[in-house]
Amino acid sequence: MTQDAGSGGDGGPPERGGKGGRGAPGGALDDGAWSCQGGNGGLGGDGGYGGPGRGGDSIGIAYLDEDQLTLEGVTYELGPPGKGGVSWDWSGDEITGEDGIQVETLRFPE
Repeated sequence: MTQDAGSGGDGGPPERGGKGGRGAPGGALDDGAWSCQGGNGGLGGDGGYGGPGRGGDSIGIAYLDEDQLTLEGVTYELGPPGKGGVSWDWSGDEITGEDGIQVETLRFPE
């Protein structure tokens, strides 16, 4: 028997861009004078939303080795898989993470 699987996490909000770097000092000229300092860099662009998480799986029996799997007399009561989380793309359209799966048995890769 499995419980309801958890939902995927929603994508986090964008973060503001970072500050630009300092301008480098000017160099020495032949006559002993110094040239002007370089300008500071500009602000970095804002980041995008984080991606949505995948919903949790509802798995009756997960196994690695088929030789060790015995299914005689087994019954399953599986809760529903979790829904994928939500986020947004650059244009403001909503995107959804993949939903989880519901399976009685699942062989994990080695």
